[in-house]
Amino acid sequence: MIKALEGIKVVEIGAAVAVPIVGMLMGSWGADIVHVEAPGEGDMQRYSSHRLGAWTQYSEINYLWEHVDRNKKSICINLASPEGQEIIHKLCAEADVFLNNLRPYEMQKFNLTYEAISAGNPKIIYANLTGYGLKGPEKNSGGFDSVAFWARSGVMEMMHDPDTAPNVSRAAYGDSITSLSLLAGVMTALFTRERTGIGQQIEVSLYNTAAWVLGFDITGCLVTGKDAVRPQRKTMANPIRNHYPTQDNRWIMLGMTNAQTYWPEFCRAIQRPELENDPKFADFNARQKNCVELVKIIEDIFRSKTYAEWLAHLRKFKLVWSPVVTPLEVTHDEQAIANDFFGEMDIAGHGKIKVLNNPIKLSKTPAGIQCRAPELGEHTSGLLAKLGYGPEEVLRMKEAGIIS
Repeated sequence: MIKALEGIKVVEIGAAVAVPIVGMLMGSWGADIVHVEAPGEGDMQRYSSHRLGAWTQYSEINYLWEHVDRNKKSICINLASPEGQEIIHKLCAEADVFLNNLRPYEMQKFNLTYEAISAGNPKIIYANLTGYGLKGPEKNSGGFDSVAFWARSGVMEMMHDPDTAPNVSRAAYGDSITSLSLLAGVMTALFTRERTGIGQQIEVSLYNTAAWVLGFDITGCLVTGKDAVRPQRKTMANPIRNHYPTQDNRWIMLGMTNAQTYWPEFCRAIQRPELENDPKFADFNARQKNCVELVKIIEDIFRSKTYAEWLAHLRKFKLVWSPVVTPLEVTHDEQAIANDFFGEMDIAGHGKIKVLNNPIKLSKTPAGIQCRAPELGEHTSGLLAKLGYGPEEVLRMKEAGIIS
């Protein structure tokens, strides 16, 4: 079976998560991904499952590295060295895509600007991801997703009650979303190149993507000049688009945005049919006006049964709702398993482990796990040989710290 991106060559300079996820996903469709790392320790992600503490569960298997960097080759190059930069240029001269998270000053410092790379390969897709974008006063600022995606965009501020501290952002949440923005840009640029023969530069940032994710709120601010409204659970205007605690302190999320369609069935489900035509609750405007009272009624009802009892009961009705589950529960969810959320791969010394599959399903050219994540510099010598470097030259560069 042909692979969707078979024959596409990608050079990737990007530690951590956002850029490497793009390479991993492209690799799952058969693209040839060369991941560039610094000599010595390599990428921080190689050690993150051992160093992130409260962010992750400790494991002898570096599952975070496998999550973001499988389906790739590894080459170690010192970007500060002119000879190292020359190697990157040679790799890019034969590549279709150059993925990177270089800030503008780094592009200049390492001679890896779009102009420099495209001079040797005008058809290359130069795909860049930064914290804050390539222009403006903070173009050279560092930006992990906790600051550039969560804090700076307004996402963090909108996801807590006014009288509580902002919630701690989840590791790589913003990175994972932004990676899909960059992937979409790369695929669009590759399609455009097929029609026109023209390469181009792609720019994506964590900040811009987060503002887009918060688009309803940001657009409201642009139009009205007023800050976004932060709904609170106790005063939710649509009480059947709200979450409620059960008797055993689990939660059920009701998601009936088009409330009037579901209101009669919901009243039957909670065994309060008299509420359907009660003047205080009979239509959306009435429910909004009396939302505090209705939220209290619904909360008291949900507290009357356990989580498991509500799951069994609500499944009998045609309503839009979901249990609020833990990540561990997702791994055992029949719906997730039926839709191939998870795959298996072999890890030396540990046997088979389960990982998340590419979430984008193609019927004729499906994604797959092509190989485990590489060892540090595992492919350096082989890749350099293909570029025409002889054994003595490779040894000299290793001794000089240019490669490893």
